Amino acid sequence: MPPDGLSIGYAQPTFATKQDAIVQAVSSLSKHPQHLRIKKLLFSVCYGAWENEPAALESVSMDSLVAILLGRYSTLQQWRDSLYRKAYSLNRKDVYVAIANVILSHLRSIFVSQEPLSPSTDQQVANLSASVQSRAKYELYQPVINALSKSNNLGVIKTFLGYLGQAPGKIADTTGTDLMSLVQMVHRQAPTPLQLKQHLMSILKHQSSQTQSQIIAREILRAFRPLYISANRAPVVTSPDSLTTLEQELAQKCDVYQVRVLLYSILYGPYADSPLQREILRTKTLRDLLQETFDYCHTYGDFESKLTILAHCLETSDGINRALKVMLVSLYRYYTRDKKPGQRAR
Repeated sequence: MPPDGLSIGYAQPTFATKQDAIVQAVSSLSKHPQHLRIKKLLFSVCYGAWENEPAALESVSMDSLVAILLGRYSTLQQWRDSLYRKAYSLNRKDVYVAIANVILSHLRSIFVSQEPLSPSTDQQVANLSASVQSRAKYELYQPVINALSKSNNLGVIKTFLGYLGQAPGKIADTTGTDLMSLVQMVHRQAPTPLQLKQHLMSILKHQSSQTQSQIIAREILRAFRPLYISANRAPVVTSPDSLTTLEQELAQKCDVYQVRVLLYSILYGPYADSPLQREILRTKTLRDLLQETFDYCHTYGDFESKLTILAHCLETSDGINRALKVMLVSLYRYYTRDKKPGQRAR
């Protein structure tokens, strides 16, 4: 390998599933000699802002960045276009074009057609997943991310967003929580602009510098405005009986805590067991998370893609894997062509 560590001349491995390929790609990029530059380029493509601060880069994991872009780009060509476009706009163009090539070389196996698995006990899950190819729709949040990333007060803004996930007056710990996850969390907590304004006004009461805090609140309100305009969706009505049946089924077949972790990840971003995330998860019942998930994911394809993409960002365990498989099967029956989520098929 040359001194700059940018060599990509090696054979591409073959993986049994796309999930395996994603996990391996993230691991390889994280261990690469140029992993810091790799993260800088991915961060810039994700959030539209260049970041050099080690602490800021450390707060966002490599798997989170890859998950965000897998939700945004479903083909290797789309990845190539976005990475090259960003690389060619930088001062050190030649270096970052080489970095883009490194990233693409590790991602290539994700988009290679995989051989079908032989029949197994997981065949029911495989059959359900085979027809679903959509990716998580992060484009909804991109205008908000772009606006907030340009602010000189980004660190304080992240702290304010963190306050929305817990009781007023408590310290918001946003360490290890990326901006995308915070924006998604806020959208779940405040689905209308009026609710966001009310939450922010409540936060302002506990701040020592009212003038500066009001500036931050106005920045947040302006940044979220396009989100509320584009997210005008009718709420989904669910039956208490249907949710009770689903809760019981999940409890009988897998660890409910793992189900809650996976549902949290769909709604708010990958769960990393940070203090802020633990506090939010503690206040959410299984029914709360199921209802929010049905409201958020209007189709089974949307639910399946978010669940499988985000699940690979979590620490792998038998409990998580079991919960994922059970959820894919159990929730599938709540999605039909003519019915909304939460209405049991008859």
